[in-house]
Amino acid sequence: MNRVSRSYRPRRSLALVGLLLLGTAACSTGDETASSAADSTVAAATSGTDAAATTTVAAEPTPVGLDIVATAVAGKAFYTLTRLVVDAGLVEPLRGGPFTVFAPTDAGFSKIPADILQAVEDSPETLSTVLLHHVVEGALTPETLVEGPLTTLAGDELAITKVGDQFYVDGNPIGPAVEATNGEIFVINDVLVPALGDIVTVATTLPGFTTLAELVTAADLIATLQGDGPFTVFAPVDGAFEAVPAATLAAVTADPSGLMTQVLTYHVVAGKLTTDMLEDGPLKTVNGAELTISHDADGNVLIDGNPIAVQNVQASNGVIHAMGSVLIPS
Repeated sequence: MNRVSRSYRPRRSLALVGLLLLGTAACSTGDETASSAADSTVAAATSGTDAAATTTVAAEPTPVGLDIVATAVAGKAFYTLTRLVVDAGLVEPLRGGPFTVFAPTDAGFSKIPADILQAVEDSPETLSTVLLHHVVEGALTPETLVEGPLTTLAGDELAITKVGDQFYVDGNPIGPAVEATNGEIFVINDVLVPALGDIVTVATTLPGFTTLAELVTAADLIATLQGDGPFTVFAPVDGAFEAVPAATLAAVTADPSGLMTQVLTYHVVAGKLTTDMLEDGPLKTVNGAELTISHDADGNVLIDGNPIAVQNVQASNGVIHAMGSVLIPS
């Protein structure tokens, strides 16, 4: 079996990245027509990913003679992904295979808060783990994709589920497929975040959850959220707490064992629920109250009317959905 090395190369300038990636595309085929065909194929596949939540997997396209990296470059929708692959020193390994890559578009990376993405880039090991979390051995086509676990090159698992005709990976919609000479690329509009520890560890490792972590500590809920669970946490980011009126926040924080605990546990649901499992209607929280789940016209999940900022962040004992708003129980 082919194994991708986790070696890391120092970050290059953007100009050098562009030259290397263009060189990769040129080395993969000497036929300019094939390169143009790849451009058209990937562009067509990625054009509909904004509506991925309601899009079924497309029919397998015609092979165009480019490897996985060159196909991603030709598609012009994966600039961030290809830049990070270069930074992590994974260009040459990904020419092996065959592999199946669940490839986030630039739109998918744009959903990740800048400070979280920067923290990943600044950690060579984390960057490699996140990228390899999107790659599995073997060439899976839309016809051979089935529900169940897939082992990634990072050594963990992805969960493939299906609702109606739509496939999901870790709860995120899978878009069209693009064939490469050494495998298959499935277009996705979300970054898949591997489990970096339990829920508390993830919240304290990733930037953006400082206030939430402080409140969980003050309410003496750390041990609970480090338990077996599993739990689903709708976790407000720091900016969400900044938007809460000062008087309201002061009243909550002044009562750690009462009001604060009520508010925090209103954000927690028993069980691991990725977004593909969230159906319209009430959802009981661990404090006994109910959240209201709904979907907007684009298929995005709303929690009490609030959209999820970053969905399906994996944890060893559950899943975290980052929220741009604090959920306030009645």
